[in-house]
Amino acid sequence: MFLTSVALQMNLEAGIPILRDTAGRSTRTEAIPSFFGTGKNVRYKKLPHSYSPGFILSFFERRKAEGFSTQGDNVDVKRRLSHVYKVLIEHQNTSLYMNRRGLDLGDFSMVMLSIAILSERLEKAISDVHVHLGLNMPDGPKWRPCPEGCLDLGRPILELMRARGWCPYDLRRLDIEMTELTFLLFYSTLGAPRSSKDHGNCSAERCLAMMTDPATYKLSHRHKECQCPLISADQREVARILEQGSIPLVKLTQDPESKASRIIIIDAAQCQNFTAISHIWAEGAGSVQDNALHSCILEEISNLVSKLPWVPREPGRSDFAFWIDTLCVPVRPPELQSLALNNMRVPYERASGVLVLDAHLRSFNSTVLSHLEIFAQVSCSSWMRRLWTLQEGKLAQKVWFQFANKAVDVEILDPTTSWQSVPWKIDVWMSVVLFTHLWIQIWYRQGTLNGLSAVASMIRSTRHALRSRSASVSTDEALCLSTLMNKDLTRIIAVPPAQRMEVFWRTFERVPRSLVFSEVSKKMPQQGLHWAPSSFMSLRSEEYWTGTEPTDPRHMDYPHAFPTSEGLQVALPGLRFHQGLLTRSKAFAFIWESGPLFHDECGIWYLMRFGKPWREGSATFETSQQLTVILAHGLRTSARAKGLPSEKLVSQDISEGVLGSVARIEDDTMYFTAHIHVKVKIFSQSTQRYLSIASSCVHDAEVQHSVLLNESDAVSKQLYKKAAERHMNDPDSLLFLRDQARHWEMGEGYEDLLDRLLDLTVKVARLGDCLQVQRLPEGQQWCVD
Repeated sequence: MFLTSVALQMNLEAGIPILRDTAGRSTRTEAIPSFFGTGKNVRYKKLPHSYSPGFILSFFERRKAEGFSTQGDNVDVKRRLSHVYKVLIEHQNTSLYMNRRGLDLGDFSMVMLSIAILSERLEKAISDVHVHLGLNMPDGPKWRPCPEGCLDLGRPILELMRARGWCPYDLRRLDIEMTELTFLLFYSTLGAPRSSKDHGNCSAERCLAMMTDPATYKLSHRHKECQCPLISADQREVARILEQGSIPLVKLTQDPESKASRIIIIDAAQCQNFTAISHIWAEGAGSVQDNALHSCILEEISNLVSKLPWVPREPGRSDFAFWIDTLCVPVRPPELQSLALNNMRVPYERASGVLVLDAHLRSFNSTVLSHLEIFAQVSCSSWMRRLWTLQEGKLAQKVWFQFANKAVDVEILDPTTSWQSVPWKIDVWMSVVLFTHLWIQIWYRQGTLNGLSAVASMIRSTRHALRSRSASVSTDEALCLSTLMNKDLTRIIAVPPAQRMEVFWRTFERVPRSLVFSEVSKKMPQQGLHWAPSSFMSLRSEEYWTGTEPTDPRHMDYPHAFPTSEGLQVALPGLRFHQGLLTRSKAFAFIWESGPLFHDECGIWYLMRFGKPWREGSATFETSQQLTVILAHGLRTSARAKGLPSEKLVSQDISEGVLGSVARIEDDTMYFTAHIHVKVKIFSQSTQRYLSIASSCVHDAEVQHSVLLNESDAVSKQLYKKAAERHMNDPDSLLFLRDQARHWEMGEGYEDLLDRLLDLTVKVARLGDCLQVQRLPEGQQWCVD
């Protein structure tokens, strides 16, 4: 095994993976391939001497020039790379084996962490080589997200970052978003953002240090010792411009006598270029009491705006127009504030550019940062975590981020323009990944809500962008969502804040069908909206929030559902249980503890596993209810229905589903109350046969079902023993039952086999005809609530 020749250790404090051979000599990760050539257990000794694919590619170019056969070389390198993959996968399997058996990995977890990081780097290099040589890329080990029940090898990195002052909320974001250990290691070398804040009360779900409380909120100064006065905007002029349907802008001028700064409000129609300011209210530039800012803050903003490229350079001029919500969105009266909020997207769309002011970014000099570090620091900024700033970036023509020395247009640093240059270096690969993440969050602009597919894409892309964001005032979410989706805010602003999300969801004529299967537990409490998540903001995965849907949301035929006053109208397949199932199974709790098994009219057997409640406060089942399951997709079980031999039967299929009850059926629509998430799977072919034998035992014994109601398991088994023994005496059945026992590592003795068969037979017998379900077609209409 690889560890017999090379031991790896991780120096987390330095953030550098270190290799040590059996003699204790160490080297940096760049020399990892040479270790593969010197280890006595490694078969291929001429691996290139760098993880960079350029070394491998240049090797082949030289061989071409020397007249050697590149086809033979391709085969040789394929064998070598295949061996590297086998070694890496073997180490991952070792980690899984030890962890799943409860063995303490101890220091070995650090060794595995080093191997995993090296594995990720090698895989990127190997991928380039395969593409260049036209080879099929093998499936390499996947270290994150971790397989269920496996130790997360990134945990030591996250724990180190926590000790260095990182907020638990930031760590939770990175834990979810960074699917490769290499990125966690890179972020651990950066300083903790907002380390001056007290994160002692923060949690993985919320950063309290960056939340604002209107009762205690204070406007900031540029410096702590500053005591400059507040400067207020002329609200009569702001109101006049808003009522004319235009945009009020701010210009900062000086009083000719006192030299004090003062604000002039102008109409955007009079200004060719202006800048929209995007800032973090938690950093003290917002106001909940009055439309005012301290003069030092206004002077600083005006100075920063003057240096932007679209601002005209005129000697002696300092009155540069800009828009900032603190001054241009009236605090009162409510109707004037509503007017400004309803047109909130306009300033960001019409501005020549948006200038982002974030204290974290302004602590760095951009000239000493690499492009990779700039991308990483922007992704760590408070601006990337807040609700309102999402729309301010997505609606803008240009977004400039203010650093300590200058404003930077991060979009022009796009590393994907160098895709054509082969090979990539590791920092280029990392830059592409981080830039792509920023591009989706900031510059990706979904089209308007035209056509079926656009609605699903809009909801999904907005959810993705809001996934790692938060708001101090949760009721602001509906306002931000409506602005992003270009909806009329009039109705939303008119209702009390607690009702805004309800009004927002009721504006949709159609939504993604997959929301039926959303695992979000906090859904809307209003009748007819129980299917709708109460918030777009959650660190959970996309599939967790949007639910399972095999169709690409960009597809023109993407299936939608249609909100109604009674619930979500949707067409999906399903299964309808026997009317008496709940009544009969009430005395047999095992059927719900282990998960119900049942069969359809074609004799196909299924297993249903229970998940989480569909929503908080889901109703419990009543024995008189008609149990039904809505499936995300149909289960492929048509082989037997067509009379095909059992060998042609699909061995296994599985679908997400929702178990609930049908209150009534009108015009072929089932009015469905959802209760719990389930997974329904078709048993494998071998298990199908096992269940068929048990069913035959029930049929052959001809025991009255009423007899079972008052009998114990032991007595019930005796009633079916003779029928079971007849099947056991059949050589084929006995051989099959022994094969199954061997497969599951269970006893193969005759009595063991008979006892297990009787256990299953009694379970099947007790439910009798209630085990049969009716398959409902793909186009079955439901109204889900």
